[in-house]
Amino acid sequence: MKRFKKSFSLALIASMMLVAAGCGGNNNGGNASGSPSASAPSAPAASGSAGASPSAEAPSSEEPVSLKFYTISPSDKDVFDAAYPEWSKAHPNISVEMVVLSGDDSLDKIRVAIAGGEKIDLAYMERDSFRDKAPKLYYKLNDLLTKDGVEYLKEFGEYGRATMVGSDVYGIANIAVPSAVWLNQDILQAANVPVPDDSTWTFKDYFDLLKKLTIKGADGKTTTYGGIHWQRAPMVATGIFDIATYGGWDIVKEDGTPNANDPVLKQAADYFYQAMFVDKTIPTEADVKANKVIALYDMLKGKFATMMGASSSALQMDTFKLQGNLTEETDAKDPFVILKMPRWDASAPAGQATNIVVSYAVTKNSEHPEQAYQFLKWYSTKGAELSAKAVHRVPTWTNADQNVLIDGWRYYKDKDGNIVQGKDRSALYKQVLDPSIVPIFPKYRDQYAYSSMMLDELNNQLSLMLAGEKSVDDALADAQKAAEKIYAKEKK
Repeated sequence: MKRFKKSFSLALIASMMLVAAGCGGNNNGGNASGSPSASAPSAPAASGSAGASPSAEAPSSEEPVSLKFYTISPSDKDVFDAAYPEWSKAHPNISVEMVVLSGDDSLDKIRVAIAGGEKIDLAYMERDSFRDKAPKLYYKLNDLLTKDGVEYLKEFGEYGRATMVGSDVYGIANIAVPSAVWLNQDILQAANVPVPDDSTWTFKDYFDLLKKLTIKGADGKTTTYGGIHWQRAPMVATGIFDIATYGGWDIVKEDGTPNANDPVLKQAADYFYQAMFVDKTIPTEADVKANKVIALYDMLKGKFATMMGASSSALQMDTFKLQGNLTEETDAKDPFVILKMPRWDASAPAGQATNIVVSYAVTKNSEHPEQAYQFLKWYSTKGAELSAKAVHRVPTWTNADQNVLIDGWRYYKDKDGNIVQGKDRSALYKQVLDPSIVPIFPKYRDQYAYSSMMLDELNNQLSLMLAGEKSVDDALADAQKAAEKIYAKEKK
């Protein structure tokens, strides 16, 4: 049964894209998974880049070229509008039109349009589910990167692996959305619970904490849940995939065989099942749908004591206040703190963070792939700095100027659309850019295109578990069987 697979609402998409504006946005669903790497990216540079960088100006095209850029993110248009005049000055013969699609099926529309040969040069890129379709949708960038002298994983760090299948690069990573735990200190204080030490706590500690923070009214109904995982799109089981990552799990093993029956994945699923159906410290999927829950906004309103979410949501606080999702009174008290994600267990390293990575690609049917690549490279590098005041995002570009970003993030659009200066939150912003955080990503799935199909099957089965229609053991057993069939077919 696949009814949960794409059942997120427009409101949820809007909230995720707002976070993506200042954070990033799985079609990686569990886009952040894997283990730490010795080559993990550093925080953006404090004073810009040194030497050659992807933002270096490319020579203007002799002949006028018009490009079309399709996206599902309204905030991409804000980035585009803020940065494009500078591109246009440097490249008067390469014009770019951005088209923003809306609706739950926006990614499907882009996929169908590309497959149908429609003139699209650049596109918002699918996340983990793209790998089995990559050669049919996207232009492989390896030759252009080599010609340009760009070392992709050096310029964009480990985030760049989000667009790769093996060694083939099919897009450019643009936005990072690092995971973190948000805590409402007011709720903790009322429960006489101290703020945990995020250098030592584990996921077991976190789920135990939720029991102490869940509040019920006189009628027995829950008024404040202990916590929630913010992601439900594009895969409803993203939260399970996400925390299993910290235990080193991936959908495939190193040799490409399916890994849906891994004990780490079972433990992650058990954590959620216990919290939802036994302890009732996290809302069920039925509760989420019935109450139209948007995790981030409801956490700001005190309906959740904690949230496993994105640290980069901190870049949007003034906007949340303008929207009415954060009251002036609450903001004045500064009750929210951001903690590092828990360790998988006591033997695991601290300070790791899964990430959503939002990426963009040159399409397979672009008639001007080189010019499209040049714009995409610029949009993903210099465009991030030029648009920092208009849209708050954490760029994956390792040479981004940290000072430019922090200064720009203080500004936001008021109710009249004017860009104005907001509250000084530079300490919080620096926490978002904490260089000690180690980003972790899928270990093996990028090596095997069919991993996307296995992940879909696993999500389908866990959707039934999250709906209370199947046990954890049965869901994982059936997912493993389905994945083994995929492997048997694809390994030939």
